Amino acid sequence: MNLLTPLLLLLTAGYLLFLYTMYRGFKRVSRQLPMPSHTGEPPFISVIVPARNEAKTIQACLASIFAGTYPPHRFEVLVVNDLSTDDTCAQVEAFSRTLKPEDRQRLRLLHMPENLLRTRAHKKRAIQKGIQSARGSWIVTTDADCILPPDWLHTLSQYFQEGTHMVSGPTAFLHRTYTERMMALEFLGLVSIGAGAIGAGKPILCNGANLAYRKDTFHRVGGFRNIDHLTSGDDELLMQKIAHHFPGSVAFCAHPEALVWTQPPRSLREFLEQRKRWASKGAHYPDKKLVMLNTGLYLFFLTLGITSVLSLAIPGLLPYVAGAWGAKMFGEYLFLKTGAEHFGLSHLLRTFLPAQLFHVPYIMYAGLAGFLFPYEWKDREIVR
Repeated sequence: MNLLTPLLLLLTAGYLLFLYTMYRGFKRVSRQLPMPSHTGEPPFISVIVPARNEAKTIQACLASIFAGTYPPHRFEVLVVNDLSTDDTCAQVEAFSRTLKPEDRQRLRLLHMPENLLRTRAHKKRAIQKGIQSARGSWIVTTDADCILPPDWLHTLSQYFQEGTHMVSGPTAFLHRTYTERMMALEFLGLVSIGAGAIGAGKPILCNGANLAYRKDTFHRVGGFRNIDHLTSGDDELLMQKIAHHFPGSVAFCAHPEALVWTQPPRSLREFLEQRKRWASKGAHYPDKKLVMLNTGLYLFFLTLGITSVLSLAIPGLLPYVAGAWGAKMFGEYLFLKTGAEHFGLSHLLRTFLPAQLFHVPYIMYAGLAGFLFPYEWKDREIVR
């Protein structure tokens, strides 16, 4: 037995324990159905939509928000244009003209000329500008390429309980092709892990496409201060700040009625750039225990990848590598099945086996590249 074998066995056991913990956390949040949080007027919500070069999708996004069931006089929408070079602004203005006069007043378009001199954290500054202009007591963020379900705001607002400072909601990739379904399954895994971690009392992941927090909480934790040197992390790094200042105050809205649909990456290159961006913030988590957890998970995938290659030349490794792969696939399938069934996405499980061929290599690449190299985002090259 060489040194890699016990390391692989130890990391595999740790990964299975992680999946089991996330499974229990997911089951916990999926059973947490809050009582109605308001008997009188519902809270006034400011929906912030940062947008850069989203001319193709922004009208559909806004239409889905304004078509929702939340009382019209209790929400506003602030689109923050982040130096778009296409006709995003013209599309917002065109949509505004289709609204009734009273609804038109609830849609505002803000601009970010100050981002001309910035090299990173553009989205954080756009969100912050929206918050500065927001009239709502609760901030809800989404992306300009999202489609929001009719009961989205109403369902999220049911989680605006006393003592709750942030609510993370579920997000899914739109999927038409087989490749998009594989990406959607992988993304579902990340969303389910985010839910499970909140249920386990250790918020790690969330997505800014479906996120709500109190405006005064944002200011009380210092907003994006101390994380504004990073381009990514307007969602999970903020969540971790709030969880640190207000333990037990982060909730997950597990209702399928709150599931937000977003566009998948358009190519393999765009997918890898997205994952590099997401991986780039992992080493900057304020809780060093979470950094160690991320490191341990990455080491599992790295060791599994390396030993898989070495087993071709070292036959003695093969049974252990096969066992590790079997344990990984068994644990992941059961965990993904739980999330897929809950959100009505069981059909995505048909791509599970083919997706396994890409899972380990992409994580090995994205984890290292996100830590070492720049990445592209919204037609900008972001330098670490």
